[in-house]
Amino acid sequence: MVSFSNFRMLNPELADITRELLDEVYQRHSPFMSFMHTWMAFNGWMESVTGGGPDAAMIDALVQNRRLIETYDRLIGDAFDFTKSVAAFSTHWPVLSVKDVRKKLGHDAFWRMTRADLLEECRAGGVRMQPSGSIAGASPDWPQLLRTIYQIRCNLFHGAKSPENLRDRQLVGHADIVLRQFIGGSGCFDWHD
Repeated sequence: MVSFSNFRMLNPELADITRELLDEVYQRHSPFMSFMHTWMAFNGWMESVTGGGPDAAMIDALVQNRRLIETYDRLIGDAFDFTKSVAAFSTHWPVLSVKDVRKKLGHDAFWRMTRADLLEECRAGGVRMQPSGSIAGASPDWPQLLRTIYQIRCNLFHGAKSPENLRDRQLVGHADIVLRQFIGGSGCFDWHD
């Protein structure tokens, strides 16, 4: 169960730290460092409002939350910059689970195959990727967006994204922008039940 009031009531120090992390994002020039700060702030909020637990359980709670879904839908419909950012971000999808690619196709899969060949092999091999259930050309829904951002977080935090790789820089940069725009546009850090 999600309780938005928990963010301030249960841990006011954490709430202050998350705001400091977001403030520091604007001082970061690297999309990787910016995304890491944005994600840490979001993760602190997520842990407070969901009651913690494994990341997958916290993500599940957020993607099913009616208020977050409705807020996302409103932003997609009314906030042009957010809609534009989500559309630009989704052109880089799907996002593969690097861990699963390496397990099923080998550690060299990213270097020995073109992107198109890699995607074909991943689909044939049942490699996990996000978003699941997306339709080409359709605007992603809230669960698809958040799960895709989380997959990027997993790939990045486990050492599978490189600032030297243009696609990785673009993907991480878009994820950072979209997540920051959602936090700012929704005002979710200030929500109460």
